[in-house]
Amino acid sequence: MWRRAWANRFVVSLFVLGATAFAPTARAAELSVDAPASCLDPSALADEVGDLIGKPLGSVTDVDFRIQISETPQHRWQLRLEMLGRRPNGEGAPPVRGSREIEGANCAELAEAAAVAIAVSVRSISPVTTPAPPPATPAAAPPSPPRPAPEALVWRPTVVLALAIDAGSLPNTGVGVDVEAALQRGVLQVVGFGTWFGSQNAVGANNTGGTFQLALGGALACFAPRRGRWTGLACGGLELGRLAGTGLNVARPETRAIFWRAVRADAGVTAALAGNAMLILRAGVAVPLARPEFVLDGTDRIYQPGRLAGRFTAGIEIGF
Repeated sequence: MWRRAWANRFVVSLFVLGATAFAPTARAAELSVDAPASCLDPSALADEVGDLIGKPLGSVTDVDFRIQISETPQHRWQLRLEMLGRRPNGEGAPPVRGSREIEGANCAELAEAAAVAIAVSVRSISPVTTPAPPPATPAAAPPSPPRPAPEALVWRPTVVLALAIDAGSLPNTGVGVDVEAALQRGVLQVVGFGTWFGSQNAVGANNTGGTFQLALGGALACFAPRRGRWTGLACGGLELGRLAGTGLNVARPETRAIFWRAVRADAGVTAALAGNAMLILRAGVAVPLARPEFVLDGTDRIYQPGRLAGRFTAGIEIGF
């Protein structure tokens, strides 16, 4: 987990090099940086931009650049780059000529992206930095905002501890414990889970019956797009397990176990809480691929799973 260590604002004034190539009134670009000192050195950033554009950043005139790098509530990092025009008569707030926001996995990654974004901005305004044309010549069109650097996609692990509810696999609606581990990369999430439901009884008219238990595990593949603090979930997968029944109130109780297997579809949502914790809510349905009967004395049917089994999961997800 990243610890936020905010640095004081750095402002680096880059003076004109080779001033004879520009008008006497031209002023060098000013770079304002607000970012953790551990990930971004303003002087090193200016040097890297100079290497990318083939000349010192101080030789660029008539525009300034302002950078802010901060951590989001989802423990990712966000870069905001603004290209500023000069203030009329040196008064008032400078006009914003273009801006761009870039999101990344860590602060150092965005520091590299900042150099590329500034270099792209400088190249896009190069016609503007040349001597002004005669008044009759139309003004050049405003530059397009710089394109964001491609975001590196990484696998992010999470674990989930939740309560699970079953309706249809056992004789009655029951509550169990669910433990999950997941990996997410972009909008793809892969989930492995294990669930155990408490024992339930099914009793016939003569007070004989059976006690049933279900333990299962499985995997889900989910489409998980994030919007701010919310992440939607649309999942499909398979669950495998053991459904067992033991005779109840009979002279010679025996246990029969079957191999539970079912296809499963879930939908749900996660919501970011404090720190790296998230609330997860998910509901779905499991379709058994086999529905064996549990009987006593070979004839009296005690229980048979339903054609559909409902699933509901509610718990806390912890990201790393």
